[in-house]
Amino acid sequence: MTPARPAFCRIESSSMPLRALKRAGVGLLLCAAGVGGSAQAAPNDTFRSWSYVYLPGGGLLSDGQRWDADPSLWTASSSAWYSEASHARSQIGFEGGQLAAKIEVSGASPVTGHVYSELVYRDQGFVCDAGSCGTAVPSSAAVTINLRQDGRFTEGSANYSVSYNLWTAGTAYSFHFAVQQGEMPLGPYGWFSTENLITGQTTQESLWTRNASGQPVLNPLFNLVWEDDDHDGVYNFSYDLAFTVATQGVDLKEQLFMSAYVYGSPGGQFFDSYNSFHSTWTPEPGVTLTGAGGRSVVGPVPEPGSWALMSAGLGVLTAIATRRRRRHA
Repeated sequence: MTPARPAFCRIESSSMPLRALKRAGVGLLLCAAGVGGSAQAAPNDTFRSWSYVYLPGGGLLSDGQRWDADPSLWTASSSAWYSEASHARSQIGFEGGQLAAKIEVSGASPVTGHVYSELVYRDQGFVCDAGSCGTAVPSSAAVTINLRQDGRFTEGSANYSVSYNLWTAGTAYSFHFAVQQGEMPLGPYGWFSTENLITGQTTQESLWTRNASGQPVLNPLFNLVWEDDDHDGVYNFSYDLAFTVATQGVDLKEQLFMSAYVYGSPGGQFFDSYNSFHSTWTPEPGVTLTGAGGRSVVGPVPEPGSWALMSAGLGVLTAIATRRRRRHA
């Protein structure tokens, strides 16, 4: 990634007034060294997980909380365990400062009903540090978002869906991937879309596209692997999607919803992507993002060119100090 330099890191003219030059020198120092270049998350991060198994004799074995339950009862993990062959579980949280999600469902006789799990994460948005707002938070720092996951499932009744959304101050990003079968032919589907929140202009890339001959093929943007090489009715999948956003200083909002279910059967059905989904953020050099919910990412060490820019900023400040001493001599 070649990061875009925040706008206030540029000196537009060598003939600007002394006051403006002084501000530019401070900005150069902050941008190049990453001093104070951080944002803090709003306190209302949300984690929720819910799992259940319909029991053979009726009734529900359940753990976690539905979306309409008291939010104070919500938990980040749940597990409804009837047996090794019939259970549902999921978990959402942070590992090494990055968002990670786990989900697994399995159903086999005597369970014949629904086996289901879902999870939700919602971060209402990053806001400026109280002591840095408008000064040290980069106005257009670049962050690369990487979404990746792998898993496996049985042909039959296993269904899965994931939706990931990210909002900056000016753009909404949306990713959706699903495996559906039963009422429709087995196959993956999904898309990645953007919406300009100012103009309303949208773009969309579908999971499937067409080649030069007009035949449907998988879109290389998603790096999707989908196969049952040994023809045993167990499919493997993985995807790896990357895109870059601009922080614009404030208000990065993130949301994840994931669900999976099967119906129990004599031969057994399952969907397994436990410890697999990751949303990884990589900021540009010198930028740090931290969140109350657990997100904590640091950009790489600035390259030599950035250190040269910092030195230029020091030179500007030195020139300002020298000029002021001469004026007051």
